[in-house]
Amino acid sequence: MTKRPDEIQGEISDAETAGDLSRRTFLKMLMGVSAVMSTLTFAPLANFFIAPPIKENKDRKKIGNTNELQEGSTMIFFYPGEDSSDRSFLTHLSAEYLEKAQEEGTGQFIVDGFVAFNTVCPHLQCPIEIPEDDVFICPCHGGFFSIIDGTVLGGPSPRPLPAIRLEIDKASGDIYAAELIGKIGYGRD
Repeated sequence: MTKRPDEIQGEISDAETAGDLSRRTFLKMLMGVSAVMSTLTFAPLANFFIAPPIKENKDRKKIGNTNELQEGSTMIFFYPGEDSSDRSFLTHLSAEYLEKAQEEGTGQFIVDGFVAFNTVCPHLQCPIEIPEDDVFICPCHGGFFSIIDGTVLGGPSPRPLPAIRLEIDKASGDIYAAELIGKIGYGRD
């Protein structure tokens, strides 16, 4: 059976059309894969600029007992880890400071008279000293922070001290550090 020229021409154009679609589909797929690969290359870089480095530790850690810390005194503990940047203070506030916090509405971190803050200055990571009077003092550049809520009272610090959410077991009196609230480190971000 011989084919007529118009039948042959129809077969050729069908073959070319099928080839074009195949090539077009391949090129679209190649462009899509290329776009995805290009985007994935910059994902870690974007994460670096968008997400600030925050130490996260969802684990509770026993840091003391209510019987160990007298009213008006402060002790050092480490949370969430054991590095020097994890150095923190647990303070048993006096009745005077509790009253002041209630009047000013600044007692959001106080639990049964206890409050805790990380002691790395947010300015340039100097260690904060044990509180004198009603403030935490950074000896490096003269930063002052409230003993009640960690807010900046003076000095170059761009933000307050990171707070540590406390939980107290009423039966045993054990005090637990439960969560770091804020960012340990320095800089204006």
